[in-house]
Amino acid sequence: MTMAELPDLSVPHTVRTHLGADVLTILTRHWPALYTQDLEATPFQSPAWLTAAARLLPTTATPLVLTATTASGRIIAALALTRDREHTRVQFRPLSAPHLSHLRLTGPHADDDAVAHGFALHMLLLHHTGAEITLPGLRADTTLGRAVQTVGQGSLSADTSLRPSLVLPFRAEDLAPSRRRAHVRRCRHWARLSATRTVTYQRSHHQQDLRTGLEVLAALHELSPGPAGVVPWHRVVPALGTAGAFTAVLRVDGTPVAAQLCLTRSRHAYSTDQAAHPAYRHLGPANALLRQLLDDLAHQGFHSLDPGRASHPARSAAPHPPIRLAA
Repeated sequence: MTMAELPDLSVPHTVRTHLGADVLTILTRHWPALYTQDLEATPFQSPAWLTAAARLLPTTATPLVLTATTASGRIIAALALTRDREHTRVQFRPLSAPHLSHLRLTGPHADDDAVAHGFALHMLLLHHTGAEITLPGLRADTTLGRAVQTVGQGSLSADTSLRPSLVLPFRAEDLAPSRRRAHVRRCRHWARLSATRTVTYQRSHHQQDLRTGLEVLAALHELSPGPAGVVPWHRVVPALGTAGAFTAVLRVDGTPVAAQLCLTRSRHAYSTDQAAHPAYRHLGPANALLRQLLDDLAHQGFHSLDPGRASHPARSAAPHPPIRLAA
């Protein structure tokens, strides 16, 4: 079949803006079907994640949803945003930003070029009304990302700095020579540590384990708070359940030294948040946890781990490390 013979997959539609009670109706009644019919959608587009994130919005922010709707009223794609009014400035950003690492349309026609173009044009019109629109997590190589770059003409932009997903099983042999040497050095350090200390790794499989892991993550963030403070994950993640999220924790002699939160869909995991104990930063605990997690996920049949965008490095003024390694 030649390009000229390819069927036109676009569907006549209108991009509409929904506010207030309409948003809740769409998230609860329509979004589950949109998510189910879109096999490329990530957990950041799941109805449970978006509904929970909407509950955490500040009083100045209002959730809104843009939909591509056919003449019969069927929603074929949607995008969840927030409108935040600060003084005289209006800002539009993705719902749950900045914690999401993937922003995309959701629905059976999410990858339809004509549909993506309609959403990009609608957002450009919002921008021309004086609103500021930021789209963190929108990858430049996606259908919506390309449409935004084409239509936006500099007013809107996609994110070109996001790192690619790690393909599982992870192979250190595929790393660049300098990174491979660093990887071997870190593995050697943790092998020494394991010979004299009790090092344990745990990934949550049950709801209580998930809640405990979230408590550990929050406690580690309290030791090294980021500029935005601690995210109340305990109010968001449990709604996803163990089928949609897990935590991984690394401990040394029973003390949590690193924790990571990931969302999942099918055989793909998405890192959402991580934290490390500042007293152990010289050991690279976050990297050690990642190595354990990659092996664990590969063993469980996962295909990839997206590294995400959220990380909180330990403060430079860390306390004196309690563990010393031999030279």
